[in-house]
Amino acid sequence: MKAVNHILLVEDDCDLAHITEVFLTHAGYTVDVASTCAQAVSLLNQTTYQLVLLDSLLPDGKGNSLCPLIREKDGLCPIIFLSCLDDSESIISALDHGGDDYMVKPFKHVELLARIQANLRKREAYEAHHKQQEKNHLFEFSTFTVDTDLREVRRDGTVVPLSTIEYDLLLYLVRHPDTLLLYDELYENVWNSSSLGDTRTVMVHISSLRKKIGADRTGVIRTVRGAGYVFHDMQNTEGESL
Repeated sequence: MKAVNHILLVEDDCDLAHITEVFLTHAGYTVDVASTCAQAVSLLNQTTYQLVLLDSLLPDGKGNSLCPLIREKDGLCPIIFLSCLDDSESIISALDHGGDDYMVKPFKHVELLARIQANLRKREAYEAHHKQQEKNHLFEFSTFTVDTDLREVRRDGTVVPLSTIEYDLLLYLVRHPDTLLLYDELYENVWNSSSLGDTRTVMVHISSLRKKIGADRTGVIRTVRGAGYVFHDMQNTEGESL
């Protein structure tokens, strides 16, 4: 039996929140409601959500301030902004902060449902594709491929000479796409020891890795200033079995 998708609704309009919760519950979803940023943070730290509906303006802050935490918890979690602001600047800002979709209030709940379903389909397709790549032991991206059986990375058909640490670092990145990977997390999982705040070692290896795989030009390894990195490549294609 397929698991029910769990949705977090962050909305300070009590009437709208109640109507939306009832509508989505009848549609088969489990819905938690938060009316402030603080409540949303508490719920995000306790529960894994498959999708977040996020009001852009809340009593204790802006909704887009929650995007980094949502992405840290689950880099693939779709975020749909619900806002009374319909100007281009507000919409662009919300999407730039990590939103996947944007709906202007008042909206029709049947349209909201359609957008939720569309975003969840994208998530499921991406997850299925990633699992297939793991099964095939081959990850293919826009500028390079990773063969986990041979522990080999190729760029334009040529083997890229990587150190053991560089290979392990790249593999950790590609296995956690669209997720904020903190400096400490990378150090502890790749170097297998406590980082003790050593961010420079990670930064130096990332810089070298970017140049070797061509990521310095494509931006597939994105820097999140003061935090860590996100691996993102929209052009990855499904690998064939070896």
